[in-house]
Amino acid sequence: SVVLSKKIKEEFQKIADLKVCKTQFSSEEIKTNLSYQTKSVLLRIVQEFLQNSIKYSRCKSIVGSLTENEKTITLSIADDGIGFDVTKKSNGIGLSNIKKRTEIIGGTSTIKSNSKGTHLLISIPIQL
Repeated sequence: SVVLSKKIKEEFQKIADLKVCKTQFSSEEIKTNLSYQTKSVLLRIVQEFLQNSIKYSRCKSIVGSLTENEKTITLSIADDGIGFDVTKKSNGIGLSNIKKRTEIIGGTSTIKSNSKGTHLLISIPIQL
């Protein structure tokens, strides 16, 4: 969906405009027709991740991509910040929101974080 890619790119641009950190977003043409709910959820997740990166990670850059293959649409976002302990319960509402939102749209989310940054990977199976 061209609209989704454009909206996500705008979110990355907003962050770049703040001059807090550099951003880079790439997207290939998403041919699958995503529901309004799926697009909204993905956009909210992107916003959540970007906000958290700026607030907490002290990152220099955030890189994201939206891709599609025969079976899956994948959203990947990574920052090069200080990271955090993903096993701690105190990670607040942001992470559990991302997980819940992803589940609502039938996807899976993986969050990895260490001292070199945080990486979020969301996979949404394409319903044929």
